[in-house]
Amino acid sequence: MASQTVPGPIPVAIVPHTHWDREWYAPFQTYRLRLIALLDDFLPLLDRDPGYRHFLLDGQTAVLDDYLEVRPEAEDQLRRLVVSGRLSIGPWMILMDEFMVSGETMIRNLQFGLARAAEFGGAMEVGYLPDMFGHIAQMPQILKLAGLDHAVVWRGVPMAIRSTGFWWEAPDGSRVRAEYLYGSYSNGRDIPRDPASLVERAKSYEAELGQLAAGRLDGMLLMNGTDHQVPQPWLGAVVDGANAAQDGYHFRVTSLTDHLARQPVDGLPTWEGELRSGARANLLMGVASNRVDVHQAAAAAERAMERRAEPMAALALAPDRYPARLLELAWRDLVLNSAHDSSCACSHDEVVDQVLVRYREARQIGDGVGREAVRTLAMEVGAPAGSAVVVNPSAHARRGLVEMTLPGEGPLHFLDPDGRPRPAQIVAEETGERFATQVVGTKIGWVLDMLRGEEFAGAPVKGFSVEERSAGVWDVTVQAAGPGDDRIDVELLRERLVELAVPASRSQGRSGPATPDDEVVFSIRVVRAPARRVLLAADVVPGYGWTSYEPRDGEAPDAVEGFAPVTASAHGLANEHLEVEVSPDDGTFRVTTADGLSVAGLNRYVNGGDGGDTYNYSPPAEDVVVESPDTVTAGVVEAGPLRGRITITSTYEWPLHAEGDERKCVRRAPHATHTVSIGTSLELRAGEPFVRVHTHLDNPCRDQRLRAHFPLPAKVDGSDAECAFGVVHRGLTAEGGPSEFGLPTFPSRRFVDCSGGGVGLALIHDGLLEYEVVGDGSEVALTLMRSVGWLSRLEPDLRPNPAGPPVRVEGAQMLGLQRFEYAVMLHAGTWEDARLYEVADGVLLPLDRAPALGPAGPRPASGRLLGVEGAVVSSCSRVPGGLTVRVFNPSRSRSTFRIDGADGWVVDLRGAPVDRFDGSADLRPGQILTVLLPDR
Repeated sequence: MASQTVPGPIPVAIVPHTHWDREWYAPFQTYRLRLIALLDDFLPLLDRDPGYRHFLLDGQTAVLDDYLEVRPEAEDQLRRLVVSGRLSIGPWMILMDEFMVSGETMIRNLQFGLARAAEFGGAMEVGYLPDMFGHIAQMPQILKLAGLDHAVVWRGVPMAIRSTGFWWEAPDGSRVRAEYLYGSYSNGRDIPRDPASLVERAKSYEAELGQLAAGRLDGMLLMNGTDHQVPQPWLGAVVDGANAAQDGYHFRVTSLTDHLARQPVDGLPTWEGELRSGARANLLMGVASNRVDVHQAAAAAERAMERRAEPMAALALAPDRYPARLLELAWRDLVLNSAHDSSCACSHDEVVDQVLVRYREARQIGDGVGREAVRTLAMEVGAPAGSAVVVNPSAHARRGLVEMTLPGEGPLHFLDPDGRPRPAQIVAEETGERFATQVVGTKIGWVLDMLRGEEFAGAPVKGFSVEERSAGVWDVTVQAAGPGDDRIDVELLRERLVELAVPASRSQGRSGPATPDDEVVFSIRVVRAPARRVLLAADVVPGYGWTSYEPRDGEAPDAVEGFAPVTASAHGLANEHLEVEVSPDDGTFRVTTADGLSVAGLNRYVNGGDGGDTYNYSPPAEDVVVESPDTVTAGVVEAGPLRGRITITSTYEWPLHAEGDERKCVRRAPHATHTVSIGTSLELRAGEPFVRVHTHLDNPCRDQRLRAHFPLPAKVDGSDAECAFGVVHRGLTAEGGPSEFGLPTFPSRRFVDCSGGGVGLALIHDGLLEYEVVGDGSEVALTLMRSVGWLSRLEPDLRPNPAGPPVRVEGAQMLGLQRFEYAVMLHAGTWEDARLYEVADGVLLPLDRAPALGPAGPRPASGRLLGVEGAVVSSCSRVPGGLTVRVFNPSRSRSTFRIDGADGWVVDLRGAPVDRFDGSADLRPGQILTVLLPDR
C-alpha cells in the first residue's frame, strides 16, 4: 500500500493526556496524592485557556473517581468539561491487561466505565488500549458489541502491519479500525516551549513514520503525555506559534475521537486475531508467570463470581433477594485489580499485597453468595431430611464426586431419587473430642461467649456434666448432639457456669453476681458424636440443576450399575479410562488410555536460573539446570474405590541464588545449593479421563524458574490455548524485535492443548497461565513459578532495555510454601473432540451440596433451573427486570444456541435491544451473544 499524499500542510493532531497507572512502583494512595495535585492545578488551566482545547484523562473512569473521592466539590466542573468536549473520559473503568484476567472481567470493566462516563455526559467512543501487554483476539468483537468502531493500540502490532491504520478482525468476523500508536502513547511527550522546536519534532516523527511501508495515512498523531506526566500549560501557545511560523504542518490540539473521524478507512490492511508481537515494542510476556500467587488468586476469585455466585444467585434466589450491590462490590474489586500493573504483578511488593487483599475479598463474597444460594435451593427440594442435594453450577450436565461430613459410623451408600444405589467412600472417621482445653484463670465472659443458641463451641448440645477436680478447678464435659438426639437448652449450662463464678468473685473480694471479667479455672471437653468424612459419586446432574441423594448405613445392597472403581498401589492408579504408572527412578508418570494411547515421562520438573525480572524471563549467562531428582519415594494415600491418591516425594539439589545486580544476571551460583523436596500428589477419580496433579514445595531458592514438562503423544506444529471467549491457535515461534527476544512462552486461561496426528495432550490448570511448546514440538512445558528479585532490571539478556524502575521486590522471589494444581489428559482428536471446556469445569468447578430439610419442599428431588445448550456460558446474572445470559461459540463451525422455554431480547453490551430472541439463535464461529430474559 502506498503512502497517502495529503495536499497542503500535513495535519498534526496533538492529543494531550496523562497515562495514569493507578498503582505500580508505588502504592495507590501515593499515586493518588500526585493525581490530586495534578488535577488541582490543571482543571483551572483547562477552564481558562481556550488554546488548551482538550485533554484525555487516560480512557479510564477510575482516575475520575479516585480524584472525586477526595475532591467531591469538583464534580460539577468535571461534568461541564466533559459535556463541552474539553475532557475525554472512559470508556473503561480501568486500563486492564487482556491476558491476565477473564473475558467477563473485561466486559464488566467496559460496562462500569461506560455507565460512569454517562453520568458525566458520555464516554470517549474509542476503544483506547494504549499500554496493554498484547491484545486478545476477541477485543474487536467486544468493542463492536459496545458500539465502538475504533481501537487505539501500541504493543503487539506485528511487523506485517506497515501503516498507522489497519482493520483488526475478531474470530467471528467483527472488525474495528485500529490506530497504531507508532512510537508509543508517549510519542508526543515533552513538547518544547519553542515553536521552532515543535516543528523539528514533527519533521523527526515524519521521518520515523517513513520506516513504515505505507507510512502515515492522513497526517500524524502525537500523544502529548506519558506515565503520570503533568500537563504542559504552554501547549496552546506553542501550537499557535508553530502554525504562524511555517506552512509545512498544521498543528491542532484535539481529541482522539475527532482525529480518528478524519482518518481513511479504505484500502487498509487487515489483521485477524490476537496482537502478540514484540517486533516494535516489548510485549513483556513474562508477566504471566512472575507472581503465581496473584494469578492463582485471580483465577479463584473470578471463578467464584462468574461460575458460582452470579449464576446460582440469579437462578436460585427470588429476584428481590438477589444481592446485586454485594456482587457489584466484588466486581469492582476484580475490575480494579485488572489494571495491567496490578493483574500482571509487575509492581511494588506493597501493591501486590493490596491486590491480593482485593482478590481475596472478591472471592469471599463470591463464595458466600454462592453458598447461600445453594443452601436456599436445597431447602426448597423435596427429599428425605438429611439428604445431600448436589447442585451443578455449570450449564452442562456432568457427573462428579462430592465430599461431605455425615453422622454415624461404618460403611454407607446413597440412594438417588429413583431408589438406585450410588457408591460412597469413607475418607476419614471422626470421633472423640472436638474441643478440649485447660483454661487457667480465664474470664468467665470468654467461656460464656462459646454459648450460642443451642450450641457450645460450635456443637449442638444433648447434655453436660460439671465436676470439681480440686478446690476452685472444674471439669466441664459437654456431650455433642448427633442427628435425632434431643437437644437441651444451653441456658442451663450458662446458669451453672455463672454459679461457679460467684464463689470465684467472692474469693476476689467482691460480692454480688458474677461479671464477665470474673476469673475461673475450667477444663473443658466437648465430646462429639461419631461422624464420617464421605465421598459420594453423583450420577449425571443436570446443568444449572440438582439431584438429591439419601444416605443409608451399610454397604450398597446391589452392584452399582455403570460404576467402575478406582484402584491404587504404590506403583500407580487405574480406573475405567486410564492406567497411571509412577516411575521409581525420576518420579514422572506414564498414562495409558483404554484405547491404547500411552505417554511416559510426564510431569518432569525442570529447574533453571532466571536472571530476569517481573516482566521477562531471562536465563543467566552461565546457568545451572536441574531436572533429575536425587531420591524418589511413593506411597498410597487413598486406595479408592471413588478416589485414589499417590504421593510422590522427590528431592533435588538446587542453587540457592544467582549473581547479578540491577543491570543483569551474570551466573547462577553452583557452589551454594539447598536440598529441596517436591511433593506431588497424583489423583484419579472414578469416571474421569484425566489425572489431577497437586504439587507443593517449601521454596528456599531465588532467581529461578520451575517448569513441569510433558512429552507429547505426537509431534505438533503449535498449540491451542483458551483465552477470553475462545481458543487461539499459536505456532512454535513468537515474533520479537530489537527491544525484546521473541520467546514463545504464551498465556492460557484454563487449558492448553497440543494435538497432532489425531492425538493430543491437554493441560488444565488453576492460575498457571504460562506455557511453551519446546523440543521442536515434542513437549509442552507448564511454568509453575518464577523467582525474581527486581521489578525491572535495566538490561537483561532477552530485553536490553528497562521496562520500569529498578526496584527490589522480595515478594517476587516466591519463597516459602508454594502449591500448584493442574490436570493432564491424553485424548484422541482435537481440543474440540476432547470437549475441553467441559473438562475444565470438571477439574476446576466442583459440584456443590447442601442438606435437604424434608420431603415437603416445593421443588422435585431432581430438576433444572435453566436449560442452556449449544454454546459456552460466560455469564448468567440478574439485572432489574430480568435475567441476562451471555454465551459464546468457541468452535470453528456454526452452532445453534438454545434456552429451554425462553424468549426475550438479544442485547448489546450497553443493554440496548438488538433483536428478538425466541429461545434459539444461530452463532457464527467465535460469536459472543448476550440475551435478556424478562421476568414473567
